[in-house]
Amino acid sequence: MTTPPERRRFLSRLAAWSASMSLVAPRLADAGVPVRPSVADDPWVNRLQGAHRVVFHSHLPTDGLAIRWAQTYLDTQKAHYGFADADSSVLVGLNGRSIGWFFGNALWAKYPTIGEVMGAPGASNPQVTLVANLVARGVILLACGNSIRASGQRFLPAAQQGDAAARTAFTDEVRATLLPGIEVVPSMVVTLQQAQERGCRYIYAGG
Repeated sequence: MTTPPERRRFLSRLAAWSASMSLVAPRLADAGVPVRPSVADDPWVNRLQGAHRVVFHSHLPTDGLAIRWAQTYLDTQKAHYGFADADSSVLVGLNGRSIGWFFGNALWAKYPTIGEVMGAPGASNPQVTLVANLVARGVILLACGNSIRASGQRFLPAAQQGDAAARTAFTDEVRATLLPGIEVVPSMVVTLQQAQERGCRYIYAGG
């Protein structure tokens, strides 16, 4: 069966187009243009392991949902599906007001306003034991550096929030008293991009 002239011309043009497109990718690669834009790896990326990857994120206190869901995830994987903790990479990324869950008890005791902001009035962080448990199970706990720098405006008493020196001092205290195992990243929005590029399913635990 012969091919009609119009179809032959169409197939010829399609073949020429396909051939030209096959040359584009090598040219871009040779020119140093990335096929998939990305960012430099932060240290936590090297800790990713296993086929099951998830990141729980929150910017609001929400009673520590992001932290508690990380525990629920690991417990369920083990009890119902037979996976060990090492089979998964679980991340908890906190920014905004939620980073208060990563503050040590000494800071909570010194600044009662922290508990008030977190919706858990008192002189101690109620998530301390759970955070320690997650660290022991290999969960990657990440605090936003931008949010730490802005933390004085969220957690200091109102009379001190306008004092630049007080805010700077508070930021230094936060960094010095973070719970063991917490890693500070430059920006949580970039970290979430990194996590999803590397196969982590995103789950919002902000309420």
